[in-house]
Amino acid sequence: MIGVVAVAFCFIFAGVAKADTIGTLTLSNCGTAGTACPAATYSFDITSTSATLTITINGGLTSANDNLTAVDLGFTTQNNVSSLGAFTTSGNVTGTWTATDGSLSSGGSCGVNNGAFVCASVSPLNGLTLATGKTYTFTWNYTLTDPNGIFASGDVHIGAEYGPNAGNNYNGLIVSQTIPEPSTLTLLGAGLLAMCGFALRRSLTS
Repeated sequence: MIGVVAVAFCFIFAGVAKADTIGTLTLSNCGTAGTACPAATYSFDITSTSATLTITINGGLTSANDNLTAVDLGFTTQNNVSSLGAFTTSGNVTGTWTATDGSLSSGGSCGVNNGAFVCASVSPLNGLTLATGKTYTFTWNYTLTDPNGIFASGDVHIGAEYGPNAGNNYNGLIVSQTIPEPSTLTLLGAGLLAMCGFALRRSLTS
């Protein structure tokens, strides 16, 4: 009986491993885009139906980068996000944010690469005021035309635009990082499958 339960447990978690990708990226600045952004950790959890991005500000805030005006995640092929469902924010997010399926564009907005990204923006003149040690979480729900198209490129793109943007100056400081798809849960799934095989053999011989 224990063997049957172990095998069932393994199959449940093996399925989760394939569907859910979790990762983090910590930058001391704007990464490849420059050096003026605050230090931050970007954590994401992406599945075939939803994606969550959490930004934790670690320090380095100044009057030139203590606002956030747009964020995005890219994880699939163009036009694969066929529709957006509910969009929610949590943590310390304030303001009225608008979600789209385009990528982040300079100027605190979301634009091109429709269907390959999920994005959210707030009016650049009313950006989210940031504080060191605080977290800011954004969650998109969506429908994919082809769920197997997720991570087709093997990469995850993270974007964020810092400001403030004032007057007609809508060009903020943009983090734009593409990183290999993390294998945390994939490795976990492989380990669990190995354990499953052992449990199955043991249950069949006992």
